[in-house]
Amino acid sequence: MDAPPPTGNELPFPAGTTATTRPAAAAAGQRRDRSGIVAGDNRSIVARGATVTAPLRVERTGDIVVWTIDNPEQRNPISDEATIEALETAVGEANRDHSLRVAILTGAGTAFSAGGNVKHMRTKAGMFGGTPAELRQGYRHGIQRIPKALYHCEIPTIAAVNGPAIGAGCDLALMCDMRIAATTATFAESFVRLGLIPGDGGAWLLPRAVGMARASQLAFTGAAIDAATALDWGMVNEVVEPDRLLETAHRLAADIAVNPPHALRMTKRLLREGQHQSLETLLELSAAMQAITHHTADHDEAVSAMLERRTPGFTGN
Repeated sequence: MDAPPPTGNELPFPAGTTATTRPAAAAAGQRRDRSGIVAGDNRSIVARGATVTAPLRVERTGDIVVWTIDNPEQRNPISDEATIEALETAVGEANRDHSLRVAILTGAGTAFSAGGNVKHMRTKAGMFGGTPAELRQGYRHGIQRIPKALYHCEIPTIAAVNGPAIGAGCDLALMCDMRIAATTATFAESFVRLGLIPGDGGAWLLPRAVGMARASQLAFTGAAIDAATALDWGMVNEVVEPDRLLETAHRLAADIAVNPPHALRMTKRLLREGQHQSLETLLELSAAMQAITHHTADHDEAVSAMLERRTPGFTGN
């Protein structure tokens, strides 16, 4: 039986650690959400006493939010503290905001994410520096916070893979529930080519996406596959032309978002639990959740709308 990742209680969202923006953002009239992140621009955040630039854009349209890793010059790496903090904060905010129903994750420019910063690996900078004991702690309290956060994201997530997803970038796409790929996308579990192992959960994620044999092929060779192969292997849900990528992701998100939010979040939880729980345990959890959904106003509205042949109006109650 596969062991699940650590529980959501281990996610570091204590009071006082959420991101905050610099005063200049407010002076410029930019919109600030409850976490302090400024939507639609790169953010300067205060994290653990240091002010750094977090290359993550957060853009919301109705009940759908788009998270864009926005460091195209470096092909959107995710190994720096600022990006880790921003992604973690964005997921935490989505979990707390019950008016949100779906999240889309994508990359700016021509790459989805190059994963770790190879230049930092060469200079032993950032999370890649220190003794073996320090490196271990750096991974545990650094990049590994991303799979924990996304695994416990309560709303459905869609990766809109616009270009190469390499190493940890490939794993980042796999952390999402669904993946739409542009024809320009490639996927590579390339750690072995750098003398490394999948340190961010790829060995847990990849076999679940493509099966053990194909996961082994990707991990042992480090070779890249194109979007068509990823579709054939079941790694992605759909492949579209680059100019249709976000439109397609938004359409899928909209198809999901029309459904009652409580049922959506509970369904996602059940799918996650089903990966490692016994059938008996999952049935018990399903019975408990179903008892709750039967007493929601949205369930009553859905039944009435179906019988009356009209479009339901869900309120999240």
